[in-house]
Amino acid sequence: MLPVGSHFSTSALSAIKSSIRNSLHIDNTQYRVLLLFVSIINTIFPIVGGMFLDLFGSIWGTMVVNGLVILKSLLTALAAQFASFPLMIFSLLLTGIGEGLIVTMQESVLSKWFCTQSLSITIGIQLSISRLSTFLCTLSANPVAQSTGDWAWSFWLVIILCGFSISMNAIYAIVMRRLEGTSVVTEEDVARLKKKNSFKYKLIMKFPVYFWVITVIEFIFAAVWSSFQTISTDLVENQFGAASVLAGYTASTLNVVPIVLTPLLEIFIDLYDHRIKILTCSGIFLIICAVLLGYTFANPMAGMVLYSFSLACGTIPMITSIGMVLSSDYIGTGLDIYKSSNNIGSAILDIIVGLVQDRTAGHSYSGVMTLYLVLACIGLGFVIVFFICSTFIYD
Repeated sequence: MLPVGSHFSTSALSAIKSSIRNSLHIDNTQYRVLLLFVSIINTIFPIVGGMFLDLFGSIWGTMVVNGLVILKSLLTALAAQFASFPLMIFSLLLTGIGEGLIVTMQESVLSKWFCTQSLSITIGIQLSISRLSTFLCTLSANPVAQSTGDWAWSFWLVIILCGFSISMNAIYAIVMRRLEGTSVVTEEDVARLKKKNSFKYKLIMKFPVYFWVITVIEFIFAAVWSSFQTISTDLVENQFGAASVLAGYTASTLNVVPIVLTPLLEIFIDLYDHRIKILTCSGIFLIICAVLLGYTFANPMAGMVLYSFSLACGTIPMITSIGMVLSSDYIGTGLDIYKSSNNIGSAILDIIVGLVQDRTAGHSYSGVMTLYLVLACIGLGFVIVFFICSTFIYD
């Protein structure tokens, strides 16, 4: 529950894209620049997560970061209220810092308490809660804006959710304080946790080629997933002529399947493996989604559901594969690189998508969907290469 407010805040940016663009008098490229400030900061802070843990510890670290998140939510709401583009940029810089660190801190806490096989299922539940936050925000942002007559209220709502995250953080701190002096958290646990979250540059040369293939796949797929989420509501509204509230309802289905399927996939993978086959299905779903939304007049709900399956089937296999191709000493560094590649890809594609849309006749999404289709095909190609190598070479 710690990052609920942060996830909700980031999702609000995409859910009311049209209102943001019109009220701030910016074009699609400038809107993508807003998102860039979130992504580019997140390329750095996963790497320095260990340093932050050293400085504050897991309890006070999460309190400080959640405080930073609620501060940025206040600034974002004020920027929306007064239609200030510079203040919006500054607040999103804080978003990037807070979001990157709170996720790292949460994984540290989970790793501390669930250091056995239960960890994979716990991470699955964590991802489901994150998707649930995104789903609820996409579903409610436009109705809140319409019922209040002011799109800024979507961001004032975020402050309430951030307050909820702070309260959950306080409960965790109280419980941990009660348990001080017991064997629940030892100094060895903390030392191991700090080592896991530190970035070790010299170890990169020892990483197997399979890790880098996974990183490239993540770089491509995550960029498309993240970028598509930011345009989904606007895509349904403009390309299919839906009203803003209906467009928000339709786009919210992007996160329905991962909420339920992610923990189930974790259990299935733990029992039967088949990671690469599941990842292949993710790529196929993404390609069909791009075709349906970009080249047909089929109900957009079909494309959204396929995207939802792609997201659910793609995330878990890649995260868990890192633990299989790297030794335990290198997993922390590998996850840092994995997270950074995710955000680097998102940052680059966010700008490209804005440029492509601004240069497309009528500012339609035809060129953008073609770009997504090409990238999805390239990503699937790398998955097939990974499958061939792991089947006929690695084994």
